[in-house]
Amino acid sequence: MTEPTDGGTPPAFPFPRTCPYRLPSEYQGLRECGPVSQVVLPTGKPAWILTRYDDVRKALLDPRLSSDRADPNFPMLVEMARSDKDSTLSLAGMDAPEHTRARRAVVGEFTFRRMEALRPRIQEIVDECVDAMLAGPHPADLVKAMSFPVPSLVICELLGVSVDDRDFFEDRTSRMLSMTLPPLTRQQAFFDLQAYLDALVTTKEKSPGRTCSAVRSPRAARTPPTTTTPSSTWRSCC
Repeated sequence: MTEPTDGGTPPAFPFPRTCPYRLPSEYQGLRECGPVSQVVLPTGKPAWILTRYDDVRKALLDPRLSSDRADPNFPMLVEMARSDKDSTLSLAGMDAPEHTRARRAVVGEFTFRRMEALRPRIQEIVDECVDAMLAGPHPADLVKAMSFPVPSLVICELLGVSVDDRDFFEDRTSRMLSMTLPPLTRQQAFFDLQAYLDALVTTKEKSPGRTCSAVRSPRAARTPPTTTTPSSTWRSCC
C-alpha cells in the first residue's frame, strides 16, 4: 500500500476533471506509485483506492470485500445517517444473500423474451433521439443526445414512468450520475428520485398493470441489513 511520500496528507478524492474526455492526471501518478494508494474523502475519512485494471478486477471478484453501503465504514462520498443508508440501498450496494433475493425479484423482467417484446419501443426511442440529434446544432454531443437519454427512457418504459414525469426522471438521474456536481447535490437528486419511485410503487400496488416486477413488489425483496465485522474491507464504484 502506498502512503504520501512527502509526509503530507493523502490527496483528496474524487479528483477534479479538467477535460471531460480524459481521466484526471492524478490517476496516472497513483498507478506509478503502487497498486493501492490512500486518499481522503469529502467526509474527511481515509480510504484506499485501486488504479490498475487487474487489481480492480481482482478486488471486485474477491468475496472478502463488501459492497454494503449501510455499513458505517463504507467509503461514502457524503456523510449520511444510518437511517438514510438503510433506505438508499440498491443492488450495487448489497451483498449476498440480500443481493441475491433482490436480484431474483427482478430477473424475470430481463429475459430474452421480455427484451424482444421491448425491441420495437426501444427502436422508436433510438430513432427519436437520432432524429432530434440530426435536427439540432452541429457538432452534436453524442452523450447528451444518445448515450444518456436512450437508456434513461428505456428504464422509464420498464418502470412505467408516465410521459409527463420523464423530464423529472431524466433530470434527477442525470444529476445523480454526474461526476462534476457536488456530492450533496448528487445525493439530493437520489433522494428526490427515491421519493418519486416510492410514490410510483404505491400507485402501482393500488392499480397494478404491466410494469417491472421491481415496481410491483419491491418490498418483498427487502431484508434488514446484516452486521459485518470492523475488519471487513469495502469496495465502492464511485
